[in-house]
Amino acid sequence: MNLKKRFFLILLAGITIIPATTAQKLLLPEWQSQYAVGLNKVAPHTYVWPYTNASAINKPGEYEQSPYYMSLNGKWKFHWVKNPDNRPKEFYQPSYYTGGWADINVPGNWERQGYGTAIYVNETYEFDDKMFHFKKNPPLVPFEENEVGSYRRIFNVPADWKGRRVVLCCEGATSFYYVWVNGKLLGYNQGSKTAAEWDITDVLNEGENVIAMEVYRWSSGSYLECQDMWRLSGIERDVYLYTTPKQYIADYKVNASLDKDKYKDGVFGLEVTVEGPSTASGSISYTLKDISGKTVLQDDINIKSRGLSNFIVFDEKKIPEVKAWSAEYPNLYTLVLELKDAQGKVTELTGCEVGFRTSEIKEGRFCINGVPVLVKGTNRHEHSQMGRTVSKELMEEDIKLMKQHNINLVRNSHYPTHPYWYQLCNRYGLYMIDEANIESHGMGYGPASLAKDSTWLTAHMDRTQRMYERSKNHPAIVIWSLGNEAGNGINFERTYDWLKSVDQSRPVQYERAELNYNTDIYCRMYRSVDEIKDYVSRKDITRPFILCEYLHAMGNSCGGLKEYWDVFENEPMAQGGNVWDWVDQSFREIDKDGKWYWTYGGDYGPVGIPSFGNFCCNGLVNADREPHPHLLEVKKVYQNIKATLLTPKNMKLRIKNWYDFSNLNEYVLHWDVTTDQGEKLMEGTKVLDCEPHATIDIALGNVKLPDRVREAYLNVSWTRKEASPMINKTWEVAYDQFILPGNKNFVTYCPQKTGETAFVVDEKTGSLSSLTLDGKELLATPVTLSLFRPATDNDNRDKNGAKLWRNAGLDKLTQKLVSLKEHTESTTAQVEILNAKGQKVGQAEFVYILDKNGAVKVRTTFQPDTTIVKSMARLGLTFQMNDAFNDISYLGRGDNETYIDRNQSGRISINRTTPERMFHYYVTPQSTGNRTDVRWAKLTDQSGEGLFFESNVPFQLSIIPFSDILLEKARHINELERDGMVTVHLDAKQAGVGTATCGPGVLPQYLVPLKKQSFEFTLCPVKQAFNK
Repeated sequence: MNLKKRFFLILLAGITIIPATTAQKLLLPEWQSQYAVGLNKVAPHTYVWPYTNASAINKPGEYEQSPYYMSLNGKWKFHWVKNPDNRPKEFYQPSYYTGGWADINVPGNWERQGYGTAIYVNETYEFDDKMFHFKKNPPLVPFEENEVGSYRRIFNVPADWKGRRVVLCCEGATSFYYVWVNGKLLGYNQGSKTAAEWDITDVLNEGENVIAMEVYRWSSGSYLECQDMWRLSGIERDVYLYTTPKQYIADYKVNASLDKDKYKDGVFGLEVTVEGPSTASGSISYTLKDISGKTVLQDDINIKSRGLSNFIVFDEKKIPEVKAWSAEYPNLYTLVLELKDAQGKVTELTGCEVGFRTSEIKEGRFCINGVPVLVKGTNRHEHSQMGRTVSKELMEEDIKLMKQHNINLVRNSHYPTHPYWYQLCNRYGLYMIDEANIESHGMGYGPASLAKDSTWLTAHMDRTQRMYERSKNHPAIVIWSLGNEAGNGINFERTYDWLKSVDQSRPVQYERAELNYNTDIYCRMYRSVDEIKDYVSRKDITRPFILCEYLHAMGNSCGGLKEYWDVFENEPMAQGGNVWDWVDQSFREIDKDGKWYWTYGGDYGPVGIPSFGNFCCNGLVNADREPHPHLLEVKKVYQNIKATLLTPKNMKLRIKNWYDFSNLNEYVLHWDVTTDQGEKLMEGTKVLDCEPHATIDIALGNVKLPDRVREAYLNVSWTRKEASPMINKTWEVAYDQFILPGNKNFVTYCPQKTGETAFVVDEKTGSLSSLTLDGKELLATPVTLSLFRPATDNDNRDKNGAKLWRNAGLDKLTQKLVSLKEHTESTTAQVEILNAKGQKVGQAEFVYILDKNGAVKVRTTFQPDTTIVKSMARLGLTFQMNDAFNDISYLGRGDNETYIDRNQSGRISINRTTPERMFHYYVTPQSTGNRTDVRWAKLTDQSGEGLFFESNVPFQLSIIPFSDILLEKARHINELERDGMVTVHLDAKQAGVGTATCGPGVLPQYLVPLKKQSFEFTLCPVKQAFNK
């Protein structure tokens, strides 16, 4: 059938503004209408997958092995055009020749397979751009530039499916598609993130069949899919067939809750819809089994009507002392549903895993099973090298990493995800916020918002209903979300009303509702700590504050997490939030020289293509699921066991159990006392009996530190007593560390003299230009004052960040000697610090002292000129050394990257590393590698020759294989070139990293003070290996 014959009249107000021909003004295809959400689709329902035996139901994904299931994933024939008028219009006819067509992988976005251009934008419509000669004008999208992918493949239906009902299911394709089987139009679908199904029984042939799908990049549905993600196209989720008998289980709804009196007994209810004709009256039965396979409940009801639809309600039943489901104890029962004929023969078998739990707002707090919980969450987009097609293995890796890093909830942002993800969350214990595939961010939140336009209600409601009906039986879903960043208005009020009418077992939230009635949770995003405190201080609040997004994890980020959790753990109505977000949306590519790098917005297509740059790279893990350093900070702050040192003398600890349902007797406490020289003085293990949310005090005993010890460290660590499916017995789930003071008269860690040291102070700059040991030069560049760092993503958006630093010229400093006073063992240089414009940004004094051990002490005093300098990245010294010096050891927090506002993670210990390992490859090169709370550090070559660094107070350190200039310039990691040197930074102060890319900047207490300050570092040449 020709596409033009499928046009329908659409009456449009202001039709003269449509930039199209006269014919197109009057006749528009379905993909240009907000009303055309689908044609001939099976009504939305829970998954009724076919199983051959009950034992397969509790195995995620096992339905794919059923003889009544057929995957159509794999190679399809594919044809792609830029303009719909050029598409092969009759390609769906079985006789149409596709021999010259290419193959494409299904599922998988076509932009990741060599067709079209991947575009990344955030809050705008990518087609609302001069490149596409189009301005947003809902429901219309570009016509001539609207790419079309034509997909075809052949399939054969098994012979034993004859006489049965056959359903075609497409789990997701962007953004609109028509579908045919054997040349007959089945219908169309708009809405890319929930399944669309068609009954194809009557159009099938015995033997060979042809399926064809015509997919459009853009449609009116694109106006509701303006999420912060790559804008990609094509079939991106599974396509498959399944078969049922003529009379079949069409839908069912499970009510598995708890008696709210004591939250101990289970309450089970079941509603089943049976459809299709039958020649005789049959029955529908269920069996509920526990984890051991023992039958807990069962019932059977005769189907009285032989008509096309039967709605059956089983009596509600109670299960005493049921094993409740939670993220900590994901106890699952198995529901087996059997449809039987008049003779009692099972004609259809299906079912699902069932978890008994409650989710509610109780006395103003979000509660699971009657217990107030803290949301230790993250947002998760679907992303892989294939685009938005994510393999089961990658989903399993995601959930394993989340569980290992103390994450207890995931927000499916900003759309329902692949069905396998829900099965994993049920099985392994991860709370979910399931979110409707609605974001019209590009229309803003004002009068133009589609939330306020009732002509879009059909589309809003369809997406909400399909989300709910598909996933209503999953215990892991504890909150529904109406959508994201789409304004608020009548459409969201109606979807909220509908959800509340069909489901009283879960709260419903919507961020843009703010404090309007259509949200049960106040879930504003990126609010500051002070704003949260202001909210919870109000006397009239009845809804908890749970941030749907916070802690924007873009690049070197996640500063200030501790401050959030100080509030969450002390204010009952502030109950946590969801980090934005889980995974970097970047792609790994290889350049012409064979070097790999991460791509982001603007890296594909012509110059000027719409782009929000690397704003898509906000992950706690990179696209390969390798953790970024800030994931360790999240793990530490999110941990569920926290200790406080009450008295150092007998090492008395107060242990707080933040688990909601777990006793600490399921965990083993490991503790030790280790000196600053790495010697373990004491150690032991304990198992404590401490109920959820309770505290317990324990004393580990007295410890006497040797006189040679300046300080020691009490390390407290927790592991599981028994392994869980995602966490083994050796995985550390929580830890704390406390400093035990030792000999106050201990002066220095600096080693003894190993040779003759000499130094030179430059007579023009006052910098330390040479430092030799027995005549061998150790420095590659002079030691100079450092006030700048290569900007992080946050620095570039922070009001106290890189803009101020560059405006003051801190990125290109020089030193001008004013006076030089030389003494027998010291030299004092008075220096002006100048920017590239020749402006004096401050005055510095450097005092160089050579001590009897051959160490050079550099005492620095700096006074910034605050008429020019409004902010500083750091205050310290920097220089370069030959890259033969690549062996690093240090006593400090590690061994992971930390900053002053992100240093809860890592323990103070003696660490050994290299400049390469200190450097972290963020998607966009930026400042990295920092270590905090450093007592001493040493950089040597393989022979043990090099420099030892120390200060009179703990300091910050980084040693990386690239220069600051290169890091500041490079936009991709393949642009980083090694120059034969390593860059050393010794900082007395350095600003935190904050979350200013979207959210609060660096907190005031973590900025470098703009005042006169003094600090000192000791540089001690060494020859032999240094072991403390």
